[in-house]
Parts: sequence; C-alpha cells; structure tokens
Amino acid sequence: MQKPTPTSLMLRRMTASAVLDALRAGGPMTGSDLISATGLARPTVHVVCNDLIRLGWIREMDSRPPTGEARRGRPARCYDFQSRAGFVLGIDATDQVRVRLADLRGDRVAEADEPLASVSVPAGERVAAVRRAADAALSSAAVDPARVLAVTVGLPTPVSADGRPTGREAYLPGLPGRDIGPEIAGRHGWPVLLENDANLAARGERWRGVAAGVDDLVVMVADERLGSGLFLGGRPVRGHAGGAGELRFLEQIDRVGSTYGIAYLVRTLGGEAVAGLGPRGRPRRRGRLLWTMAGGDPARVQTATVLEAARAGDELALEIVDQVADRMAFVVAALAGMLNPELVVISGAVADDGDLFCDRIRARLLPDLIDTPPRLAMSTLGDQAVVTGAVRLALDHVEANLLGSPGATPWPEAPALAAAPAPSGA
Repeated sequence: MQKPTPTSLMLRRMTASAVLDALRAGGPMTGSDLISATGLARPTVHVVCNDLIRLGWIREMDSRPPTGEARRGRPARCYDFQSRAGFVLGIDATDQVRVRLADLRGDRVAEADEPLASVSVPAGERVAAVRRAADAALSSAAVDPARVLAVTVGLPTPVSADGRPTGREAYLPGLPGRDIGPEIAGRHGWPVLLENDANLAARGERWRGVAAGVDDLVVMVADERLGSGLFLGGRPVRGHAGGAGELRFLEQIDRVGSTYGIAYLVRTLGGEAVAGLGPRGRPRRRGRLLWTMAGGDPARVQTATVLEAARAGDELALEIVDQVADRMAFVVAALAGMLNPELVVISGAVADDGDLFCDRIRARLLPDLIDTPPRLAMSTLGDQAVVTGAVRLALDHVEANLLGSPGATPWPEAPALAAAPAPSGA
C-alpha cells in the first residue's frame, strides 16, 4: 500500500472533519444528507464514513424509511455520530482546579472541583489536586480512564512550544520548566496538553461564547491578575515562547501600573476604603452601606461586598467601580492600539458583574483614548471559559491524531475506538 503523503492526509482530515461536523450538528443522516451538508462527492462521503465507522466515531443505523412516494431499490445508508465513543478532560488549574469530563461533541458529562490554597501553591500540590479532581469526575460518571483520549490543562503562565510551563518561580514555585504532563497522565498514559489559561479562554469564547465567528479577538482574564488570549486572522497567537498576550508591560503604563485584575482591585480598594472610614461608629452617608456590610472590618471586605454595595447605590462603592473601570479602559486601549481587534472580551468570574463595568469602560474609551475602539463585551461563559477552551483544544488534538493530519498516525494503522453505550448515571 502506498504511504499517504502529508497532502493526502490533510485532505482526509478535512473531508472527515466536514462529515463529523455535519453529524455532530444534527441527528442521523443519510449519505444524501451528508452530500448536501458538506458538498462532498458521494464516493468520498461513503469512503469517509466507512473509515469513521472503523474508528468508532460513527455507526451505521437501520435505514430511515423513505419520505413521500415509496422508493424502490436498495435502502439508503444512514449514519449517526457516536458522541460517547470516547471522552476528553478539560482542566482549569489556576487559582482552583476545575475538571470537566466531556464527550466527543464537547458536551459536559461530569465535573469535579478541588480547592487550592492560592494561585501560588507548590507545583506538586497543583498536580495532586488535578489528579484527584480528574479521578472524581471519571468516578462520578462511571467512565473507565482508558476511554479518555486527551487531556488539556490550563495554567496561569505561558507554556513553551515543548509543553513546559515558563513564568516566574516566585509566583508559581516549582512549576516553571517542570514536565508535569506525565505526572498528570500517571499510569493512564493519557496525552496531556498544557496551555496558558487566557489562551484557552479565547478558544472557549470563540467556540461557545460571545466571540463566535470573530477572527480578530482579545480575551482578557481579569479576576486576580490580568492575562490575555489572542486570535488574529482566525488563528491563535502564542509567540516564540508562548508568551504572547502576557501583560507585564502594563507595569510601565501610566494610570495602570500593574497586572492586578478587577476582582483583586475591587476587593483591595474596598478594604482600604472601609479602613479609611475609621473605627468610631458608622459613617453618616458616604460609604455607610459598604461599612455596614463589612461590619466595619476591612478584612471582611470581599469583591462581592463592594459590588453589592455599588448596586445598592453606595457612593463610595460606586467610586471604586469607577476607578477600576477607568484603569481597565487604559488597559483595553493599550491592547487595542497594538492589535486592532474587532472585539475585546472581559472574561473570568467578574464577567457575571459585567453590567457594572462594561458601559463605564466603553464610555472612557471614547473619544479620548483610541481612535478606532473595538467592540467590548463581557464573557457569557464567566469562570467556565478556561475549562471550555480546554475541552475544545483536547477535542482538536483527538481529531488531528485520529483523522490522519500530517505527522499523526495514518488511518490504516490508527487504533479503533471501541464504541460503547453511555456510562450509567451520565
């Protein structure tokens, strides 16, 4: 048999992906349905379907009954996508660990969370928490670990081309340069991909968030610290060492000065404000509600405390929101001036309070800071953006390796996926 060339492998992947996309988007389809949906020739469709049946991604069903007038001749072949032929794990391992077990459609099957003491826990603790949460997610869905085809882990640091975290040792002790993929895979031998959390958030927003169909995009994760994921011309931008989108340069920008995120700033400024009101009973008007909600104790001020007081009209809390929005406008203007994106998305848990910030930031962008401001939106995925993007990247890896992309195992030698019924309780 002639060895497939990279070009023929790429064409195989493209045609197979077109068939898979059509079957994933709807229910069972006949060959004629797939021809209409993909524009592929009939022989190509049936060759691809035969290969996908062998790999376990689709199955041939009993033919659907003809519609309209009765047909004569051989019944049409009918195909159905097997979303539970395998699974992937998407993992957000930033300031806590969140694991999502997803099927081959990317739909959630199970989730498990594991707390971290802080974003700066030692690397060994982070890896152990990831493994515990992954085991818990698989156990809750009764899925055999052997049926996991790929794992993606999002980290709060750049990741180099060889899959190793970079960044600062003081911020992430023991993590920079450490090959944690095999540690996470353990005895299961899973393929493990590592990626920066903001890059995964950008993938998640383009796949199932507010940035669907947007090719020039900045997604800012803006909780405790600021980071950004970039797509330009429809392609992810990672840079030479995976550090594209890192924002330490903000420390040099007037009226920004750091990479602290919205949640951190709101909480810190709120604590300072309560401390400034003094211990001698409640203030008469300005800041009174914020002071009362914190019990007069700066240490009890949380991000949610300040935002709740702002929604209730507390003047001091509203001033804090305005101050943070002003700073974020300078951040957005700096990125937009360099990259000229169509859309900037503010992501992370703070996106749930986007109505307090979005209009304020937008108003400050016009007309003083930038001539061609981007559209601005708050994430609809919130704190799920990173894990959603992790699932997407894992699925991309699975397809690339099972569908014969250049450098992957050719189809004739590819291992078949054992089609299996949905796990009980899933």
